Amino acid sequence: MRVRHLWLGLIVIVLILSTIFWLLTRPWPVAPLTVKEKQIMDNLFEQTKPQCIGRYLFDVPMSFNNVAMGQVEVNKIIITSKRLYPPAFAQRIRLREEELNNSPTVDPKDLPFLKQVYRIDSNTIIFDRNKNVGVPGFGRILEGHLYDNGVAFTVTAQIRDLSDPKYQKDKEDYLNSGTAEDKLNNKLQNLAEMKSLLSRLKGRKDDEVPVQAGICIPEGFIYDTDTISKDVIKLVYNSDDFGLIIDTNNTLRKDDTLLERAAGANALLINIGAHTLKKGAVKLPGINAEEWLVKGKQVVNRPEEKWVSGYRFAFYANEDIADLRHPVFSVELINSGMETKNYTDSQLVDLWDKITRTFRYRPGAF
Repeated sequence: MRVRHLWLGLIVIVLILSTIFWLLTRPWPVAPLTVKEKQIMDNLFEQTKPQCIGRYLFDVPMSFNNVAMGQVEVNKIIITSKRLYPPAFAQRIRLREEELNNSPTVDPKDLPFLKQVYRIDSNTIIFDRNKNVGVPGFGRILEGHLYDNGVAFTVTAQIRDLSDPKYQKDKEDYLNSGTAEDKLNNKLQNLAEMKSLLSRLKGRKDDEVPVQAGICIPEGFIYDTDTISKDVIKLVYNSDDFGLIIDTNNTLRKDDTLLERAAGANALLINIGAHTLKKGAVKLPGINAEEWLVKGKQVVNRPEEKWVSGYRFAFYANEDIADLRHPVFSVELINSGMETKNYTDSQLVDLWDKITRTFRYRPGAF
């Protein structure tokens, strides 16, 4: 009888713990929007604009600006952009060339710092330069500059060039270490690739949607060649309440999806006192996606130290079928270090749904 009571007690404890775990980890949906909240959100989304990233399109409110631009990488070439007037671009190039020509090196053998200048046309130039003052002169950077349609682009790629006889000892060391000889000088290959990219890179307005095959980057568009490039592109929208980060990557294929990874995170949520607002699969035209919206607590230090709500919303798409024609893309909404004052939980989820559900492939992208 005593053993039976012990078993019954254990079963009750297990049931209680299981119930508590279920309550703590199950989604707690937000309340429907109030009339006032809905009016605010309807006004926010009354006018939207298309945004283009990689091969995808999505819509955001007109008031959203991706001024905090993330880094772009295309076939390992890094691209940054900035809107400039033509005289400012001309001055930038003139000052940059002067700076590179006057840059010293730790070892005199690595002089000159600026190895060569390729003047493609009046709006396009490439500098072949050392990485920095201390790195040997055979490990260099191709630094390209392009001005098109009001946008100044800077593109950089790392190269290795051991063709100069003064680096013969370094060349022998590389060969003795097992490095193939064709890996000792990739300058010409990378230079040709950079010239090709610069010839296909065009400036564009923020809400301009190209109809040709290619990829959208912040303030620019790159026309396709015969092969699809490997791209990592990011857009960032900042506000006083949260940051919205959009990322696309066609070089990435994961072994698991967002919800599969989430299975091991429930215990962490309990430990930090967070809970799920929404979680599940999202089906968009030709796109398989998953989302997980979490709310917890965080400490902010401005204007004073206090505990406030912390949000981390995640949306991942095409993780299970990722390839060059089905790039992974992700959307994250986070308010790390910020107090969200202008949105309720219900409004944040509504904003999230209104943006993430607009993602689609750009017509003519391939």
